[in-house]
Amino acid sequence: MISAVPGEAITLNCTFEKGERMLWYKQKSGRTFQEVGLKFSHTNSIIFPEFNKSGIKVETTESSISLHFPNVSKEDEGMYFCGINLADIMKFSSGTFLVVTGNPGLTISVVQSPVLGTVSPGESVSLQCTVLSERRTAELRVLWFRAAAGDSHPEIIYTHHNSSHQCEISSSPHSCVYNFSKSVLSLSDTGTYYCAVATCGKILLGNGTTVDLTKPVGPAVIWLGAALGACVIVIFAQAILICKWRNCRPSSGKCSLK
Repeated sequence: MISAVPGEAITLNCTFEKGERMLWYKQKSGRTFQEVGLKFSHTNSIIFPEFNKSGIKVETTESSISLHFPNVSKEDEGMYFCGINLADIMKFSSGTFLVVTGNPGLTISVVQSPVLGTVSPGESVSLQCTVLSERRTAELRVLWFRAAAGDSHPEIIYTHHNSSHQCEISSSPHSCVYNFSKSVLSLSDTGTYYCAVATCGKILLGNGTTVDLTKPVGPAVIWLGAALGACVIVIFAQAILICKWRNCRPSSGKCSLK
């Protein structure tokens, strides 16, 4: 986590091996990833229109890409990830949370993963929630909600009553990771699961994780698979018989199929 005051110049650094394309992404609480800027090999860097007004610049070397804020503001606050494209594979950094202080309100960011979880009936899905705050996260109350399709109100399914004991503290005292495992037995357990932080009379929700069941294999598919297997066995047996007949000695006039 990096803390800054409005108007301060800040640079986020990321070191990677050289690739065809290097990018910076931003994520704010409850929102999807936003592309901030990118740099192709042998071309100038590009800042996307939404961030072009703030004067953000992408600076690169042979083995690094940096994101420079000449005049940081509250709008720049959020989680930043750098990524590199290597042979059609995108690799990402662990992320840096930029906090812009000087605001009397409490800044909290709630980030969930994965975005989508698909399991078979009876299996468990593991959800993760990262809470980043200007104040110690152990003092916050963390809950899990489930919103199912057609339900008018989400339901509370789990509460981290003692957040300080259930928090996996990272390198910063202002960052905590909470894990939640849920057995998905039927469609009634599916829906969108939200990690929430209750503080100062407000509830802040994460971006949500959609949990769904894998579609079962239908009877028609099973019968088709069995029929295909039977056909393969018959063809294989016929091929063996044909080979044995062709290997018969003409002089004897008899064939042995043993």
